[in-house]
This record gives sequence, structure tokens and C-alpha cells, in this order.
Amino acid sequence: MKNKKIVLCGLFCAIGVLLPQLFHGFGPAAGQIFLPMHIPVLMAGLLLGPWAGVVTGVVSPVLSCMITGMPAPARLPFMVLELAAYGIVSGLFSKKQMTLKRAYVGLISSQAAGRAVNALCTVVAVYLLGVKGASVQAVWGSVVTGLPGIAIQLILIPPLVLAVGKYTIGKPM
Repeated sequence: MKNKKIVLCGLFCAIGVLLPQLFHGFGPAAGQIFLPMHIPVLMAGLLLGPWAGVVTGVVSPVLSCMITGMPAPARLPFMVLELAAYGIVSGLFSKKQMTLKRAYVGLISSQAAGRAVNALCTVVAVYLLGVKGASVQAVWGSVVTGLPGIAIQLILIPPLVLAVGKYTIGKPM
């Protein structure tokens, strides 16, 4: 990664730790409802590419867990893999000349891929590893619970990616 991308990736990682803390002021379930950690990961991927997306998707939850205790250590592996999928898939849609349509396609594809990875990890945990306390039904429940966060992502991220990209990457996006 170039220096500018490294700095921006670090900024997105920091936002990935700080933003959930702001949302948790609205209650303990706010993170599951509004999905604040997803926003910087998706933006990092769309703006900086798959490597920055996956780094942000892995580093943010690990740092957050170490600093704040959230996500809970038992939930951390699921979050890391889900957010890494968001970062990689959104990064595959990263282009120097980003369009609003491309940002939406990348965002929606990433949302689907991340949830699919979460579901796969849960199936593996429950049926192959015998992990107690996890269930496949919980994946669907997390999608329903996270609908406000998904809506926020659909409304905010594509225009933010175009605006932020224009001023940080240095090329019109």
C-alpha cells in the first residue's frame, strides 16, 4: 500500500473502534441494531481496495475487543471473518472513477457476502465444532435486528464514498 492508503487505512481502523462507542451510548444493543463497525470497513474497501478493506475488517474488531471488550471475545472470530468479507468484497468494486451505481453494487454485494460468511462460520461452529450458544437462526435474527444499520449504510455510504474519495484519494470519484 502507498503511504496515503496506509494512513487512511489506519484512520478507518480508528473510526472502526470509536464509532461503535458513540452508538453504544444509545444502549447495549445499539451496535447490533446500527452496525457502526461495518461503516468504516465498507468505506475502506470501496475507497482503498480489497487489501485495505480486509485489514480494516480484521484490525478494527480486534483492537476494539482489546480496548473496550466489544465485541465480546466469543463473538470476535465471527466478527473478524464477517468484516473481512465486507472489506474484501467492497474492495473488489473499488475504482479510481467510482460511480454512485458502482458504490451501491459494491455495498450490496458486500452486505450479502458478509452475512453469508457469518452464516457459514456459524454452521461450522455449531455443527462441526459443537460450539454452544451459537445458532444458525441467530444469523437470520441478526439480519432482522440490523435492518436499521443496513438502511443507514445504504443511505450514507455511497454518497460518502464519492465525497471522501474526491478529497482524500485526490482523483474525482
